Amino acid sequence: MHLAYLILAHDQPAHLREMIARLITPDSQFYVHIDRKSRLEDFQLPVDPRIHVMQDRVRVFWGDYSQVEAILRLMRAALSNPGLTPARLVLLSGADYPVRSNAEIHAHFRAHDDQEFIDLVKMPSIERSKPLSLLTTYQPRNTALPLINRLLQVAQRVGLLPQQRDYVPVLGGLQPYAGSTWWALSRGAAAHVIDFLDSHPDYAEFFRHTVCPDESCIHTILGNSSYATGIRPCLTYTDWSTHRHRPEPLTLAHAEFLTHAPARMPNNAYPDALAFLFARKFVPESRELLRLLNAVLDGESATPQRSAPQHVAVPVPVMQD
Repeated sequence: MHLAYLILAHDQPAHLREMIARLITPDSQFYVHIDRKSRLEDFQLPVDPRIHVMQDRVRVFWGDYSQVEAILRLMRAALSNPGLTPARLVLLSGADYPVRSNAEIHAHFRAHDDQEFIDLVKMPSIERSKPLSLLTTYQPRNTALPLINRLLQVAQRVGLLPQQRDYVPVLGGLQPYAGSTWWALSRGAAAHVIDFLDSHPDYAEFFRHTVCPDESCIHTILGNSSYATGIRPCLTYTDWSTHRHRPEPLTLAHAEFLTHAPARMPNNAYPDALAFLFARKFVPESRELLRLLNAVLDGESATPQRSAPQHVAVPVPVMQD
């Protein structure tokens, strides 16, 4: 199975190189977007025909449509690469790392080739912190110039720009959905997202002024598509236990969970334990955890692999969503 890894990165060049080195196989390709605010020459990725560094880069700002723009450029690059037809597109951040061997990752996607892995919840969802205000609040586009951003905020306060709006005229009969940014989509589902956005310019324009559109734009398209019945949760483990705007950095406190076939604990929606294939957020202080994780992955690479990952749910004192 040919995989296309789409990676959004802005820092930690050494970790990005290590992640690619861990994931690279003869049937994998990497499409890397380095935030335009970062210096491309600082990353020095290996010269390899399987590694494609985007030259047409976006200045990415948190909670802004620029993140969606970067993701879409990666998707278009993977889908249009002549002679390469990935069966699966996997969106990762530059702070991610695999927690399963390459053999297990590929086996998982082969065993679930009819499923889409993306967190999806109907809006509004108080439990998942996805209120409708994310859609009804008009958000001016962010820029690299603080003065321009301040002027846009002033224009909004004095009524020159709207503060609230109705999402129904644009979404029409579509049920809004939201979830985590990160996903692993089949080629068909990814192509459907691109085709929908190309044929619905009003929809794309609406999400240009939406709060955190990377957590709802693609989700709403897929949640209202024929792919919805095959949707399963995201395959990336993240620790949101402190309920802050950013996930907790991964440390040795996560070692037991991440090195023992990590899986999402069963719940009412999904009674079976679902495997995690990746984790985030790795930071410079995660080196000891990475050392242990690499030792486990190296050991798995040296032994015969299972036909599909074992879904073993190991208790961990942090949230897994």
